[in-house]
Amino acid sequence: MSIFRLKSRLLTVVCCAALMVGAASAGAEQDLLARVGEVPVSQFDLELTMQRRMPMQVGFHGQISSERVAEIRQEALAELIDQAYQVNWAREQRISVAGDELAAAMKPLSGRFASEQAMREAVGEETYGQLRALMFRGVLAEKARAAAVEEKIEVGGEQVRAYYDANQERYFRPRQFRASHILIGIDPSSTAEARTERRERAEELLAQARSGENFYNLAYYNSDDRTRYVGGDLGYFHEGQTVPEFEEALAELAPGEISDLVRTRFGYHIIQLVEVNEPRQMLYEEMQERIRAQLEKEERERLTQIWMDELRARYPLERFD
Repeated sequence: MSIFRLKSRLLTVVCCAALMVGAASAGAEQDLLARVGEVPVSQFDLELTMQRRMPMQVGFHGQISSERVAEIRQEALAELIDQAYQVNWAREQRISVAGDELAAAMKPLSGRFASEQAMREAVGEETYGQLRALMFRGVLAEKARAAAVEEKIEVGGEQVRAYYDANQERYFRPRQFRASHILIGIDPSSTAEARTERRERAEELLAQARSGENFYNLAYYNSDDRTRYVGGDLGYFHEGQTVPEFEEALAELAPGEISDLVRTRFGYHIIQLVEVNEPRQMLYEEMQERIRAQLEKEERERLTQIWMDELRARYPLERFD
């Protein structure tokens, strides 16, 4: 099963579990943790928001530390409080949420049921109402951010060009390599005899590679590095990103050539250089969209900070947690 399918299944299970918890303890979830202006933040809101964050935090064995749970709680509560500030502003601005927008927001939850009525029956009317209210506030806050921040972001071509001209040194690409390798790993605590055996094994593989055997297959079936699963392919990397011995060997190769055995602290490497790109200044045309995205991100953060400071000064916050 791919990691993407696994995450999808985890998200389904966690969200459904959150619904069941909500249905079982709907009365308790009326407890308020905070109120921002006229907008409440309840224990129910916090529990569901935490559960939606959890799948990406769960470790390989499905466990998560109590310290990390506490951190997620604080992050989720801060998110809900910020959202409540934004909802207050949206209500003042008379921003509305259309039925299809709310339905789309509910879809990740409601889509697991045969119908809306089936969902209501499964979780209970009270819990369904709380879920709907939470999703409604989420959409309202998103629309508020669009109106208060996104629509005000303006990064013109002249600004992008000026930034590139003033920061050209950031867009100089050093020599770039693409290479594949086979690693015969060596345990630092191994005996001299064992190290000799590993070197002999590396020499056998080097002879096979130089005799014309498929490098991908040799790496796949023999390498001790995790890149074995892609035939030893290391992808593209720059000067200075590998250990010195590895880089020195690359410098002696032409594309297509295979190195002698290269000894590093990891073991013996057999390297095949695939491609080398010489250092060069990246052109404005290559970098303009990346620069634009960076400047827009910075402007978004600046405008958001100003807006949130104004909201925090405008609406009172009461905390009960």
